[in-house]
Amino acid sequence: MRLPRRGRFASRLLPVSVLLLLPSLAAADGGTIRLSEQQGGYRITVFTAPTVLRAGPVDISVLVQDAATEEAASGVQVTVKVMRQGSPDVVFQHPATTEAATNKLYYAAVFDLPEAGWYSVEVSIHGVLEKAQVRFEMEVAEPVPPWLTMAPLVGWPVVAVLLFGIHQVLVRRRMRPAQ
Repeated sequence: MRLPRRGRFASRLLPVSVLLLLPSLAAADGGTIRLSEQQGGYRITVFTAPTVLRAGPVDISVLVQDAATEEAASGVQVTVKVMRQGSPDVVFQHPATTEAATNKLYYAAVFDLPEAGWYSVEVSIHGVLEKAQVRFEMEVAEPVPPWLTMAPLVGWPVVAVLLFGIHQVLVRRRMRPAQ
């Protein structure tokens, strides 16, 4: 059975529109680029995830490339330090490793940021070329309310029931005899 032309278009448009509206479902590596600059012999690019940074777990991934060849640098040690601005006692420091990264070209570290506000991030690279260090600032929003994290789990049956109801209304309209 072949779908009508409109049905084929809709069946192709739905998955694409879902990925466009909810890009986190695409499971792409990296996140949002926060910084990309050349320091010494390295090109350092820093990514953060989730896209909207919120208090709680934050992934900071670093791509270190040889500036001359633009190939991923190997044998480097990457350290990420996160400091809460205005609170010198709130400092987190972790080594970024390829084991913690989804994409093994990156070095990643996960931080559990306790509160919203501005944070300074310092990334240090120690490798065969030389030492390099970059800094940037990022704003972290309030954490997501717990009820909002549960909404997709509770809400999807409602969507299914609504779609079934719309389908039934359309079928009954088509089956109604013309007067």
